Amino acid sequence: MAVKMHFNYKDVPRAARFGFSAKKIYVQFLGLLVGTILYSIFAYIGFLASGYSITEVWDTFHYVPIPIGEPLTFWGYVFLYTGLALFVIVEFLFGVAISKITYEQLKGDEFYEIKKALKFAFTEGRAAVFTPITIILVIIFILLGGVVLGLIGKIPWVGELVLLLMSVPVVFTVVFIVYLFFALILAYYLVAPIVAVTNSDTFDALFELFSTLNDQNWRFVAYEAFLYVIKPIAFGIFAWAIAKGLYIAHWVLSAGWLMGDKYVKIEKAALSYLPSHPALYVFEPVLRIIGATPLLYPQPVANLTVPEAIVGFLFGILLYFIIFVALSYWGAIHWAGNTLIFVVLAKKKDDINYLEVKEEEEEFEETFEEESEGTQEESFEEGKEETGESES
Repeated sequence: MAVKMHFNYKDVPRAARFGFSAKKIYVQFLGLLVGTILYSIFAYIGFLASGYSITEVWDTFHYVPIPIGEPLTFWGYVFLYTGLALFVIVEFLFGVAISKITYEQLKGDEFYEIKKALKFAFTEGRAAVFTPITIILVIIFILLGGVVLGLIGKIPWVGELVLLLMSVPVVFTVVFIVYLFFALILAYYLVAPIVAVTNSDTFDALFELFSTLNDQNWRFVAYEAFLYVIKPIAFGIFAWAIAKGLYIAHWVLSAGWLMGDKYVKIEKAALSYLPSHPALYVFEPVLRIIGATPLLYPQPVANLTVPEAIVGFLFGILLYFIIFVALSYWGAIHWAGNTLIFVVLAKKKDDINYLEVKEEEEEFEETFEEESEGTQEESFEEGKEETGESES
């Protein structure tokens, strides 16, 4: 049975509940893991192409390089931005999977499989990637047209005349670029839910984006602002619970009559594998609230025994997994919340309830299949009767 919707702002707070799902958190965890691995590989290649050694990069950043403030060569930036682009693409595809799970849950299917969602995302969800790429390519094409116009403008007499004739179209073109920029921002929030709910191709996804931007812009801004009130509250509680769990483990295992200093050394060794960069200090107030400031200040540990070093290394990887789980809840809220928002906006702008339309389509398909089977059986029976008459 489909979830009963209010089709207004009252549906937005449900994002915290729909995001708090083991399936969605797990899918987002996979997306973060795969995206981070791809990004780290290309970031390392970018540093190597810029003259850094693997040892230098590892000692500074460990698993996830953060190149803010680090000078790179041209090819270094090419590899770095390639890694970032792959990370974004992966997040969009896994966002489609989370949105698909949320949509099926809204329709009443609480047991929609992760495997089906991922298959849908990687086979039908390509529009979620190509839609923002298409917008970016159109912006680049228009800007290249401006470059050509600037080159023509350098021609004496002719350049001034062409610039005068093109002044009005240029003004409208610049406004159109701003419009496309807003559509690109909208795509970050809604393109994955659009593809998951409507099974759209790139053209249809663009149409939904532009129609939402034209008809429901202020409502979209208000709903997203509301969602950004819900996100930090829900995420903060979730992250606080995880941090307190780690603190309890530290409190118990570091007791003098248990592991004591040995566990403290292993814990510090694990923390030393986290990236350390001044750019991360902006998160200190948030981490202080949830009690996780040690994550920002990893320090190398000396005099470790071989077993302590091995366990510290494995615990370091486990810390990344724990951080990814916490961040995955944020991502699950984001995609689940925007799926809710798109369903509401579609009802507002097109008067379409996708929770019912889809059900009607499936019922029609089932009825059509039953009628087809019935017709085939009748034809088979008639064929048997005719065969019997001819034999007689």
